[in-house]
Amino acid sequence: MRAKNRWTFAAVSALACALPLVAHHAVTAEFDPAKTITLKGVISKVEWINPHIFVYIDVKDDAGKTTTWMLQSLPPLFFKGSGLTKDVLLSSKDPVTVTAYPAKDGTQSYGFLTKLTYADGHFFTMTPPADPNAKAPNR
Repeated sequence: MRAKNRWTFAAVSALACALPLVAHHAVTAEFDPAKTITLKGVISKVEWINPHIFVYIDVKDDAGKTTTWMLQSLPPLFFKGSGLTKDVLLSSKDPVTVTAYPAKDGTQSYGFLTKLTYADGHFFTMTPPADPNAKAPNR
């Protein structure tokens, strides 16, 4: 009976560890990488949390109306050593230009951030590199 309990415990433990991996999804599950949108605005808020960073950009339209876009990104660990931090993102109130994939379901003002470019031209690539041996992100 003890052996059966150990195997049951091992199976339950393995399943509990595997569930977070199953729950995580590909970018293509929620966003449309076949389409790209470009936005220019000011970063108003950053949620530097796992499993994804969220960057909020206030974008003004031609009529002067401001819409806040919520842009999902990769986990914070992806940016370790890149120089990109929450403080860096919030340090400037100058406009930035971002490219993003829009939400597949049509959710307005929501996308997946792929590139963030500052007015002086420096940028951060916010997607994993195509080459798994390459360093990320580009700056």
